[in-house]
Amino acid sequence: MKRVLSTIPLVLVLVSCATSAPDRSARTAKTLDSLQQDSTKARLQIDAVITSLDALLNAPSDHLRAAYDKYDANVKQMKDYAAAIHDDDTDLQKNSDTYLRQWQKDASSVSNPELRAIAEQRRNEIADKYRTMSTAHSAAALSFSSLLRDIDDIRKVIGNDLTPTGQASVKNTTLAQSVKDEGGQVAQSLRSAEQAIADFRAQITPMAK
Repeated sequence: MKRVLSTIPLVLVLVSCATSAPDRSARTAKTLDSLQQDSTKARLQIDAVITSLDALLNAPSDHLRAAYDKYDANVKQMKDYAAAIHDDDTDLQKNSDTYLRQWQKDASSVSNPELRAIAEQRRNEIADKYRTMSTAHSAAALSFSSLLRDIDDIRKVIGNDLTPTGQASVKNTTLAQSVKDEGGQVAQSLRSAEQAIADFRAQITPMAK
């Protein structure tokens, strides 16, 4: 029993160290890295989806199945990236909230007025950067979700009528004719979000990535 009790202070120390301010910053930065990487993958995947869709809509009848299979695979890959981004976003919100909330708590407990003012001002600056990044990321996520829905709709419709008639019908729709431009706009939105993520990361780590 004494041996067990003697380990409790050590455990408490380890837990405290694991949740120190630099650790909270590093955890948030790690999530930002993951989010930025997955966003970049999704952005590059847009080109693959649009290219394979164009090939599908213009494929000769004897190549329709092969063209569809490639498009189908690219759309599924896009969905995987979307799921990864969603998980990253969930982690980021949790880690950032903890990071900023604890920073505010620590700042308010500083007794020296000058140091407290410095801590609070810097924390407010970081919070503003986070809001800027969050706004850019939310806009990108919304446009990305819309694109994902559109390309999946095309996949479902043409997949159930993989014939020259079905191909021509889908090709003549407003959506099929405009999805390339939509993809370009979404890619730009993701690129802006990635820059905002990089800017925020640079503010909370000793060195920019």
